[in-house]
Amino acid sequence: MQSEKTAFGDLVDTYQTRVFQVALSILGDKDEALNITQEVFMKAFRAYEGFRYEASPETWLVRITINKVRDHLRKERLRRLVFVKSGTCSDREINAIADERQSPEEMLKENQFRASVKAFQRGLKGRENEVFALRFGNGYTIKEISKTTGLSQSSVKTYLYRALGKAQKHLAEWRNP
Repeated sequence: MQSEKTAFGDLVDTYQTRVFQVALSILGDKDEALNITQEVFMKAFRAYEGFRYEASPETWLVRITINKVRDHLRKERLRRLVFVKSGTCSDREINAIADERQSPEEMLKENQFRASVKAFQRGLKGRENEVFALRFGNGYTIKEISKTTGLSQSSVKTYLYRALGKAQKHLAEWRNP
């Protein structure tokens, strides 16, 4: 039992950053990504005895992460239907306002671009968002994404192609309003 706890502790130490990065790249919110990371490792701990090493531990944990993110997004959509989220100002925005090195025009343009990128990311749904985040947010290869998500490599390429097309269109609209 103690050796299993030690082995699981090593697993957490090795993969917690990767799990957090995957969650953050899909969700775009640090606090939510931290919560998801914690949930992933709680679920992995409960299922650790049954882990059969048919996949790498990283693949196993990233699959759990993606499923937890999906569950979170479903719950969040339902919450948004019922409650209105009040406006908040992040620490980054406060620091940017206090930073005197940027002109107001530069700050405005940067904030508009950030908002535009966030809007684009919110516009990607389901598998497109997952595949895009794994590829560009985490540097996974097509083969790694395929293995992690259970999609064929050709499906991964198709989702990436669609997401990149949307990204190009979105950026073109942002540059030329």
